Amino acid sequence: MITFNLNWYSMLQQIAPWGVPLCAALLILFVGPFLKKSHLFSFGVAFVTALVSIFLAWRGWIEATGDAIGFLLFDKFTYLFILFFLLALVFVLLLSHSYLKSFGIARPEYYALLLFMVFGMGCMVSGSNLMVIFLGLEIMSVSVYVLCGFQRTNVLCVEASLKYFLVGAFASAFLLLGIAFIYGATNTTDIIALHQSGAMTFSGDTKIYALLGLSLMVAGLAFKIAIVPFHFWAPDVYEGAPVVVTTFMATAVKAAGFAALLRIIWALFQWDPVLFTKVVWIGSALTMTVGNVAALLQRNLKRMLAYSSVAHAGYALIPLVAFPQQSSAVVASIGFYLLTYILMTVGAFAVLIALIPSEQSEREGEAPPALPVEGALPAPIKEHCDMQYLRGMGVKKPFLGFVMTVFLLSLAGIPPTMGFFGKYYMFLQAVQAGSIWLVVIGLLNSVISVYYYLGPVVVMYFGGKEETRTQEDTSTWLTSPAAVTAVIWICFLSVSLLGLFPSNLLELIQSSTVAWLS
Repeated sequence: MITFNLNWYSMLQQIAPWGVPLCAALLILFVGPFLKKSHLFSFGVAFVTALVSIFLAWRGWIEATGDAIGFLLFDKFTYLFILFFLLALVFVLLLSHSYLKSFGIARPEYYALLLFMVFGMGCMVSGSNLMVIFLGLEIMSVSVYVLCGFQRTNVLCVEASLKYFLVGAFASAFLLLGIAFIYGATNTTDIIALHQSGAMTFSGDTKIYALLGLSLMVAGLAFKIAIVPFHFWAPDVYEGAPVVVTTFMATAVKAAGFAALLRIIWALFQWDPVLFTKVVWIGSALTMTVGNVAALLQRNLKRMLAYSSVAHAGYALIPLVAFPQQSSAVVASIGFYLLTYILMTVGAFAVLIALIPSEQSEREGEAPPALPVEGALPAPIKEHCDMQYLRGMGVKKPFLGFVMTVFLLSLAGIPPTMGFFGKYYMFLQAVQAGSIWLVVIGLLNSVISVYYYLGPVVVMYFGGKEETRTQEDTSTWLTSPAAVTAVIWICFLSVSLLGLFPSNLLELIQSSTVAWLS
């Protein structure tokens, strides 16, 4: 008979950073729809909740002692990634307020779903049991399915939602079946017990079941973080979803997937370190190459950033080849890179929101469209994300053109931006582990990425005068609200200053991984 001896008060205190968003989501769902200014109420509740949760997570990070309560693990690594998720949430909330109103989709459930996602991410990163990680993944995924199709009248959004649902269903099935095989081979789903069992589990009659379970679990998480060959439909989903949802998916969802993957790798890599290193080597090289080559062919900015996110997942895999020798430094370098990626990507998408016009903005000043037939859905408002819409923006909007250039150079890894040091720390781990050729492949892929990251810069500054919009057209462009401008400034200053002084941040992140991995 299983018994639990839990200190519920202590547990509620420690789970507060991602438990408060759950309570706020329920409040929005039950109260928001009945208010006249439901959008403003929902935004206010979500934003205040995010700020309070950041304070609680920071306090939790300071006081964390690595306690395991029930099926949850409360260490600095947990609170560090919770801070990453909440930071991305604050950025996306600021970007969403005006965007949702512009596209006519300002509804309370949007904010509730974002908060549900943060709760699911908290379960994923804090879970000390494979089943808790799976439940967290499902809570997060269901919210993403709905948010991808949030603009219900837009065919692309509905298609993105359906595709992500199908991919997510396969991922969940793989992960759950993998957990079942692991349980059959080891008689446990506890991460700490799996780690302590060491190589003993990977021998004897149960070896085939352990290997199969490990493979299925890694495949399930690979779908979520878009690792080749499990990246199919990820660019379609990124392109079809509203750009604010894409921003959260490309940053927080990817960080949550990596956090769960690191927990599982820590538990299982020592079963066969040689095989683990080979799989990581091949997966990283393929993901980088496929992502970068495919990004070269794109003319749609969202689609280009989607393929580049596939390539960045490959970069983040590079230091894992050194995990058996120097696990703490490897996790720290990946954590640093994920934070870097969040700032760079949010900044780039924020500039897109400020620059890219919608069909609604282009219709301003024209005769209103004909009323739809009774019972028919209203015509969707679409985003214009083709690269041609950036022509001349570097001249007409010099600040936005400049910061977009900085974000793209940082994504490419050009010094002295934060993106350069993120890649440098990861490549350094692989060099110290002797994987020189993987680093060479990473450098060649970085060179390829420079070509397509500079493409939008060339279009912005040298796109051709004859196609540059005139001054009279300025009114047809979305005006940058103060919240969007604030996000751009925060990301721009972070990417610039932390690129010049990265050591303190890296030490802080490294101190969050030592206690967990010791």
